[in-house]
Amino acid sequence: MNYAKRSIEDYLKDLSARTPAPGGGSSAALSAAMSAGLIAMVCQFTCGKEKYKRFTPRLQIMLCQVSLQQKRCLELLDEDVRAYASGDIEESIRVPLEICFLSYDLIKSSHELLKKGNTRLASDTALAAGLAEAAFTGAFYYVLVNVKASKEKSKKYKKEIARLKVLKKTLTGLQKKIEVSFGRSLGW
Repeated sequence: MNYAKRSIEDYLKDLSARTPAPGGGSSAALSAAMSAGLIAMVCQFTCGKEKYKRFTPRLQIMLCQVSLQQKRCLELLDEDVRAYASGDIEESIRVPLEICFLSYDLIKSSHELLKKGNTRLASDTALAAGLAEAAFTGAFYYVLVNVKASKEKSKKYKKEIARLKVLKKTLTGLQKKIEVSFGRSLGW
């Protein structure tokens, strides 16, 4: 099934059905893809504005990066569905693991964009961070569950899980900074 090319309605219908896939992993990938989309939108509404001229080169790079990340997230959505449908435990670990790392990068981009992006779109940037955090958290849970389900994989992924735990703590700090930056943009 190629959900990346189908309607959201089709995806949500299948997500709601009593089937193992699509499920949480693909939902995490979709959340990350939406985060990337919002970041791209804010970059586009910022680049070319005189007020943000000094940030334009960096935001153009960010725009290219998040466009690629969004594309990859949509690929991961379908890869997750295939992994669960086929019962491929290795892929059922690898896919959410990659979603975690992409989501973390999107949160960092959101944090930077709150400082450099169009302030009129601060709520879109904050939402992008929230979607990326949800994607990270959900994917992290699936990594843990799938590694636990496969005892022989637990040693193989021990370092990645330790790294994800560190990133999760860092993510919490970034989210607090994002909330502060967002509050400042509203004059709180």
